[in-house]
Amino acid sequence: MSKPAVFSNHNVMQTLSLRLLAVLLFSAAAGLAVAQQAPAEASPAPPKPAFDPSKAKAEISRLPLPSPYDKLLAIETAAKGRPIKWGKVYDAVAIDVDANSCPDKTSAALALGVKIADGLVAVKSQDIEKLNTCATQIESIAKKLGAGPEELKRARLVRENANKGKWLDVFLELGFLQADIMKILNRPENLDMRKLIIATGWMQGARHVTFYLKENYNPEISNVLREPMLVGELSKEISALPPEILAHPRVKPIPAALKKVLPIVSIGKEEPVSKENVAALKNIADSTIKSALDQ
Repeated sequence: MSKPAVFSNHNVMQTLSLRLLAVLLFSAAAGLAVAQQAPAEASPAPPKPAFDPSKAKAEISRLPLPSPYDKLLAIETAAKGRPIKWGKVYDAVAIDVDANSCPDKTSAALALGVKIADGLVAVKSQDIEKLNTCATQIESIAKKLGAGPEELKRARLVRENANKGKWLDVFLELGFLQADIMKILNRPENLDMRKLIIATGWMQGARHVTFYLKENYNPEISNVLREPMLVGELSKEISALPPEILAHPRVKPIPAALKKVLPIVSIGKEEPVSKENVAALKNIADSTIKSALDQ
């Protein structure tokens, strides 16, 4: 009689990621198909408007929300089955944020990026208490940015599924929660806040990854920090924010921090980040997030 298959946490979470990717790809394909279908007797499409470079630039500048999740999976793959204590990483890096410590939208945006990154590591740790804490804090902070009950209903579903141990559903709902929040931030009046969320989300993700690498340095794994295009574009976006936002005490350190980070992550596809540069990146990210949360 054959033995039942044994699945490790790593294999399970890889499967979850592949399923999520399939869902997203299917949704995108379905949306594209619907958009491309036209009634049989539809009138001819109107001529396309002339190309407007300013509008194109605004669209291109919408950076995606960085996620440390792919880096965590890469680390697990390189570990070759050796269990990784993501709960320990979370405990050392994650920061509890009281929404009342965010006196304005700028502060709330900076805090939200931090908690979104923490939430993804909480999912990896499969710790119900950590995940519930993150979901609650994300919900409270997002309300300060204009999120209402409809956009935040998934925060409740995240908590419910975590309490039931349904980690695939947790992973999916957390992703959808982020997407719902980002829809609000895609409104023209909120685009500057979106950039701040991306900046602190990336920095907090870097804090999680560099903490692990500093404790368990491996030249091959260190290449997961390679992101020259994203950091370069993000640096330009942040530096181009309105003067009143750049003058905000919690935002001030971010432009200089990104310029320091860029040469560290601008490495070849197979090139490692040195142990010294891992430590340097961690120090930059630690200082930036401390300032962003006014701690």
